[in-house]
Order: sequence, then structure tokens, then C-alpha cells
Amino acid sequence: MNNELLSKLKELNPVEKKQYNEQLFINDFNDKTLLHASDKKFVPIFTEEFFKGKNIYVSKHNRFAPYPKHTHTFLEMNYMVSGSAKEKVNGHTIYLNQGDILLLGVGTTHSIATLGKDDILINIIFRNNISFSLENLRIIGKTKNVLSSFILANDNSHDFMIYRKKHTESSIRQIANLIIEEYYFDKNFSDKLIDSYLNSLLILLSRNTNIHSDKILKENTPDIILYILKEISANSANISLSYIAKKTNYSRSYLGNLFKKTVGKSFSDALTEQRLLDAYNLLNSTNLSISDIIQKVGISNKTFFYQKFKNKFNCLPSEIRYF
Repeated sequence: MNNELLSKLKELNPVEKKQYNEQLFINDFNDKTLLHASDKKFVPIFTEEFFKGKNIYVSKHNRFAPYPKHTHTFLEMNYMVSGSAKEKVNGHTIYLNQGDILLLGVGTTHSIATLGKDDILINIIFRNNISFSLENLRIIGKTKNVLSSFILANDNSHDFMIYRKKHTESSIRQIANLIIEEYYFDKNFSDKLIDSYLNSLLILLSRNTNIHSDKILKENTPDIILYILKEISANSANISLSYIAKKTNYSRSYLGNLFKKTVGKSFSDALTEQRLLDAYNLLNSTNLSISDIIQKVGISNKTFFYQKFKNKFNCLPSEIRYF
């Protein structure tokens, strides 16, 4: 991040000074738009009226006091620029470290523990009229490969997503930094640049969606099954269950039964699905003939390919290039 902006973010604002001195949360609810309720114990619901015509709203989370439980009618990104944070999200305890990103869906309830002087947490809030949603990220992520589909289908964190720095591309944070810098410095054409960066951020998050969560199924999924899924995703044209069995010293029948029990489909079906995804991507990104693509993805029977492709994508391969 720009050093000038980082220094500015580390300065104490008036609310932080007061929270630091009093060691108490200074209620800022009235500075934001709320859906009010007569019940004093209600969870505050922030609405999106404070965007003031922009597609996003960016703010630094105030330090030195815990922020109470609340929810909102928009998608929110918590980006840990420096330091660390502890959040409670729909009853789950989440720890964020420098470079981590937490996406919170509409209606998600969360609270944030006290941040220290070196803990800079940036909130980026997205209007609901842009194509930013957890569902969009999941849909795009599922088209990547069978491993992505399996992880997303079995991921229980439907209301939030975590993108860990060590598991995701650095370009995600580079784009997030650019968005924050344009927002704070507000130069000529900043709004147009921010809109452009938002599209890039959506694509990057989608590309990294399959590795977003702390719940990457390691607790409930045998390592050998994750290994097979990765092999299918990386080497679908040449892989076979017999090859994997020989390589891992397991019997072919044992691996086949365990795979179907864990994944919910046979190894053969998963392999075909990956090959169809590869073919779909090649149709969109190359000028290869359909015959060459069928051969390249590892399918030998053209009739079988056309039938499975139509069943999966509801169109013929030749129609893809006319969309």
C-alpha cells in the first residue's frame, strides 16, 4: 500500500482518540443509516444510503474498543492491511492476519474485538446494484474445476468467505490497495478507475474462490481424496484411476469406492466433468477445432463427448463460440 496513505491510516482520528482515552466503544450508529427498532436489544442493521452516489464506501475500522454485533443490507469486505483482528461472524470465531480478506454476505451478523494501534482493518462496502455477491463468486468459482465444485458444494460458510494471504494471489491485495488509494485521494477519474478495479477484483476473487475458506474439508475429507481431486483438476487428459492406485499403493476398487462415498459421484464421472470444463474453456479461449479439443482433453469417443457436453451446458460445442 502507498506509504503516505498507510501513515495516514495509522493516525488516530477523533473517535479513536476518545476510545483510547476512555477504553470504551463510542457509539457511531447514529452517523450511519439504520433500520430502527423499538427493542433496545435489537441488532443494528446498517443500510446503504450513505454511499452518496458511489458504488462503494471505504472506511477504516476504529481501533481501541470492541465493535458490537451488527448486520447490514449490503456486501462488506474486511481487508486486514496490517496487524490482526478477531471477529465473531454468525457465531463463528474468525482470526484475520495481515493481507487476509473476509467477505460478509447480506444479512451476516458480526462483531469485532478491540484492535491495537498497529491493527489497520479497512471496510469496503459494495452497493447491491453491482455484480458483487457471494453467489456470483461461487457460481464463477464452480466453473473452474471439479476440486472447486467439490469444495464449494461442501462448504458450510454460506454467509462469508475468507481469502487467506498465503493461499491466494498477491494481485487481489494489489487491486484492493488501488481501490482504497483512489477512494481516499479522490483524484481526477477516480470513480471510473474504481469501477474498473472492481471488475478486476471480482474476477480475481472468483479465480481464488476454491481456496478461500478455513474449512477446506481437511477435517472430514481423506487426504487421498483431495489428492485425487487435485490430480483430476491438473492432469485430466492423461489421468486414470489405475494410474493413481499404482502411484499411491492403494487398490483400484478401494479408491473407487472411497471416492464415490466421499465425493458423491464416481471417479469416471468426475474425470468426465473436468474434461468437459476444460473443453468449454478451450472453446472460449482458443481457435482450435472441436475435434482437436476433444482429443486434447482426453476423450476418444466424439458421440459420447457431444452427448455429455449438451447435458452439462445445455448447448452444443459449436454454439459456444456464437454466444
